[in-house]
Amino acid sequence: MTWEMLGMVTRQGPDAAAREAMNYLVSTSKRTKGVQLPRSFLRDDSPDPHPPIARLVQGGRGGEVRLKLYLTAVLIAGGAPYVYEKTTPARVWAALLNLPDPETAGARRISDAFAWLHRHRYLDVDRARGRTTSFRLLDSNLTGEDYEKPSRDYVSVPLGLWKQHWMSAMSGRDLAILLAILDTPGDDTDSSFPRFLTTEQRNRYGLSPDTWTRAVRQLHHIRAIEVDNKVSGRYFQFRRVRNVYRVLDPEFSTEPIWPVTQAPVSGFDL
Repeated sequence: MTWEMLGMVTRQGPDAAAREAMNYLVSTSKRTKGVQLPRSFLRDDSPDPHPPIARLVQGGRGGEVRLKLYLTAVLIAGGAPYVYEKTTPARVWAALLNLPDPETAGARRISDAFAWLHRHRYLDVDRARGRTTSFRLLDSNLTGEDYEKPSRDYVSVPLGLWKQHWMSAMSGRDLAILLAILDTPGDDTDSSFPRFLTTEQRNRYGLSPDTWTRAVRQLHHIRAIEVDNKVSGRYFQFRRVRNVYRVLDPEFSTEPIWPVTQAPVSGFDL
């Protein structure tokens, strides 16, 4: 019996139109190393953290499309003057993000996401009648001010997430947690080395424990990360067991295995 027969398939691989749209976007971005996100976009050290990425994912229905669309906007408009003015219809955005029914329902989801991103000051979107959507990046701390490219205290997002279609393989929840893991301190600056978080550090990302559990399970299932345990504390101290994360391919240089299936709940202890 196949995963398809069991109803466990969650995401099909991109079709020819999606691949063509994504390849065109990546080539026109002229990027070779992905994008840099300020750490303040991912985490918030306040007592009640609500960083911008958590607001994207949790801000009602459509969080997955909003997050992927915003990251893609930073990819293609990340050079001064941080504006995108090419004529790209909503159906093309829907195709490159591998949304179902890109001509109709997918295009509506893109339009809704652009409207949300404009309303919440992630982007300054031009939606004038008769014109295809164009936009300008805004300050990543959501002040509404001009965007500034981070020169330090940033997290590098690998270009392979777009180029090798890992965006299509992940939910918004999975992608947000992956970015948090990339931001996690480890034993080395290379993201393939082990990384771990204390509970206090994990809370800074504003994502619930259930979100972490489900996303880590799925990221492990699709072979994006490995998860192990680390015992901390000396002999006479209280010992804690922490998850240790290792990104298997820091550049995401090859495609995921299609179709992507849902991780089983049993058989993987977090």
